[in-house]
Amino acid sequence: MSGVVSFLSSNERNGRWQLPRKFRALAVMGNVEIDLREAEIGYGVSVIEAVSVLGNVEITVPPEIAVECDGGGLLGSFTLKYRGPANPAAANREKTLRITGSAYAGNVEVVVKGPDEGVLAKLGRNLGMRRE
Repeated sequence: MSGVVSFLSSNERNGRWQLPRKFRALAVMGNVEIDLREAEIGYGVSVIEAVSVLGNVEITVPPEIAVECDGGGLLGSFTLKYRGPANPAAANREKTLRITGSAYAGNVEVVVKGPDEGVLAKLGRNLGMRRE
């Protein structure tokens, strides 16, 4: 099993990369950011185990991937959020991402959003500020 460990530090995985069938993200008093919007994800079920101890793990998933979350927190949070026009029912069931894990006085956050949403949101805010 491959993965990333962040101990008192910060690690990122983004851009074009191959997500292994099993991947582990561990943040101990640190931060791990995994962006899967440009990653190559194989057909079938891929599993990410995310564990946070006094830290933060943030996973960004494209809306065309089906997401299953099974995790919990002890004095922390393990959340799944859909942003923008993401529709869980419209996801491609041929590619499924199962995210498991725990947050101990930390945070594991899974966000489903499209590739350009961040840029469009910033642009919208900037245009809104100019009108006022």
